[in-house]
Amino acid sequence: MPATERLQIMRPRLPAAAAILSYLEEIDRTRWYTNFGPLVSRFEHRLAEHFGVDPARVVCVANCTLGIAIALRARDPVAGGLCAVPSWTFIATPAAVRLAGLVPWFLDVDRDTWRLHPDTVLKALEDAPGQVSAVVPVSPFGNPVDIDAWNAFEAERGIPVAIDAAAGFDSAVAGNAPLAISLHATKTLGIGEGGIVLARDSRQAERIRRMSNFGLASDRRAIFVGVNAKLSEYAAAVGLASLDAWPEIRALYQGSAERYRAALARLPEIATAPGFGRGAANATCNIVLGQPLADRVIQRLNRAEIEARQWWVKGCHRHPAYVDCPRTALPETEFLAERVIGLPYFPDITDGEIERVAQSLAAALSQSE
Repeated sequence: MPATERLQIMRPRLPAAAAILSYLEEIDRTRWYTNFGPLVSRFEHRLAEHFGVDPARVVCVANCTLGIAIALRARDPVAGGLCAVPSWTFIATPAAVRLAGLVPWFLDVDRDTWRLHPDTVLKALEDAPGQVSAVVPVSPFGNPVDIDAWNAFEAERGIPVAIDAAAGFDSAVAGNAPLAISLHATKTLGIGEGGIVLARDSRQAERIRRMSNFGLASDRRAIFVGVNAKLSEYAAAVGLASLDAWPEIRALYQGSAERYRAALARLPEIATAPGFGRGAANATCNIVLGQPLADRVIQRLNRAEIEARQWWVKGCHRHPAYVDCPRTALPETEFLAERVIGLPYFPDITDGEIERVAQSLAAALSQSE
């Protein structure tokens, strides 16, 4: 019998070469390749339409991690202070905090929403192990944060907020805090590598833009400490082609999520991640097991040639590079770390592939009883 073909956890779908060609030809004509070129400007204007904001509030960057770091720096936090972040997030979040010159301070999330709540931060502030300079809430796998609640938190406590909405292209809402979105190939709107920052207003956006270009003013003097985080014209070309195809890609993601939810509904031992398949397009499919069996189930799925993983491993506080960071008690993070699994999921996943995952998952769970 032929070997079973391995089902990958993700098969990103970016625009084909033919869809990008006209934009590349425009680059050839203008010979403008980076440094805030015409395609980047056009891309930002179209993104502004998508998010329903003034184009002056949109800044494209080389990647979301740099976007978060620059957004934090633009808030003028006290250098070397603590930055409250959830441990239940991708490692890029604390990496951005470090790049911004702050120390990650890991807090717990809500079990039902997987989000850091302002009330959790307020309570933790009473026993903070140092000066708290900023907060970075995370939109977990695209499940949007409560913008109004974080606006109120910042107004009450005066602690600057920057939002990590890496997976939130189809769910993010602009607010008072700068919000960073990823355009990585694995996201719903992918360009390979890239990111977006939605600023509070044009003034904040201009500061972020200058910080993405070494902090240079128009007279070539560095007025801020910056980095090179500009988006190239080539990346913008892919972005424009991706936006051209966005209605189709979005519909594919939504359809895949709907079919997945129906298949997984047969398994009472699991639940899908908060927000999955409930309107906005999701780039990943995560489930929560009823028992702390994530490692065992992943091993059994992998033996069945179905790639599964924990996108966020066991929480950032367990990574060797961050074990020395201060943290509060993390019972909900530990709970999720032993139960959450990422399953194969992509816009053009077939009914047969979904059924194969569901059957193999059912078998893996039955072996764990």
